[in-house]
Amino acid sequence: MGIGYVPQTRDVFDTLTVTENLEMGGYLVTRSEVAARIGDVLEFFPALATMRERVASKLSGGERKMLAMARVLMARPGLLILDEPTSNLSAELAKTVLREHVRRLADAGTTVLLVEQKAFEALEIADWGYVLVAGATQIEGAASDLLDRPDIKEVFLGRGTR
Repeated sequence: MGIGYVPQTRDVFDTLTVTENLEMGGYLVTRSEVAARIGDVLEFFPALATMRERVASKLSGGERKMLAMARVLMARPGLLILDEPTSNLSAELAKTVLREHVRRLADAGTTVLLVEQKAFEALEIADWGYVLVAGATQIEGAASDLLDRPDIKEVFLGRGTR
């Protein structure tokens, strides 16, 4: 259906190599097309090219996230859903994932739906944002406008806007 999903946890196949994970991402693609798509995603994530034979369980948290995104991109989704891509990452690595990888995906034309608890960092790279409180949309708008709103901090401290 053109939707790719990267879960918060268990986002790669631990016992498979980087290349095998990418091949799994291309399971709906003809064999002849898989190699070309692997080349495409390795151009997008060049750091993975040097790790092709490394088993996924030996990758760092950031490398795993990069592999998980690359694996999903093998299917060339029109919409990429990222569920907490910064979960369990250091603050610095979380910024790298958001600012470099997620923003670059969006800039390359992939529609990205980002579900993220690091709200301010996510809004800094987003075009549009929704703030959910207890599962309901409380605020929505251009990300830059949301960052400028004085009530946003109150929402994230557990108080709604109503």
